[in-house]
Amino acid sequence: MASSDQKENEDRKKLLFHICCAACLSYVHKIINPEKYEIMGYFYNPQVHGRTEYNKRLSDVRKYCDENKIDLTVPEYQIQEFFDPIMPYQDKNSIKYIKDKKRWRTKRCQLCHSQVLGKTADEAKKMKANMFSTTMLTSPYKDHDEIWNIGLEIEREKKIPFFYTDFRKGYWYGRNYARNHSMLIPTYCGCSYSAEEAILE
Repeated sequence: MASSDQKENEDRKKLLFHICCAACLSYVHKIINPEKYEIMGYFYNPQVHGRTEYNKRLSDVRKYCDENKIDLTVPEYQIQEFFDPIMPYQDKNSIKYIKDKKRWRTKRCQLCHSQVLGKTADEAKKMKANMFSTTMLTSPYKDHDEIWNIGLEIEREKKIPFFYTDFRKGYWYGRNYARNHSMLIPTYCGCSYSAEEAILE
């Protein structure tokens, strides 16, 4: 006969989060009910520009997950996986070419979000998780409607539920947590384009 602890563990849903950085993860982990959900992490970020930036983000995430007993999966860093889908939209000889900077930024982010969430959903199914989500939902600079819609499209396609919650009110909590624990506070989303835009803005 199963013990009460075993029963509680069986009732908890496994929730795989794509993790962008430790700052955002800290708030998500703080408010997700551990009696209902078992959080697992997936650090898939081919969009992050520069090995130094990538390694620092990963190091902080590993540290947080180790300290909080969160299972973390880290696929190989392949930046070309980010560039391959978006380059036709910057190729002047391509029918897909986008000249307008605002439209290019929107398309670039859509493709990036689709790739990251799609890979997270695939990993969630492989791990037999119940749902998938992303810590990007902590950022007030992200288009939540877009992420939600992409998540729902992937949910329909891959037959695994997308877990949406508006975590934006925890944005400053995450930044303060990172500062107090000597962790990186990202100043841009990740890709080289967002780094340049952050400097210009």
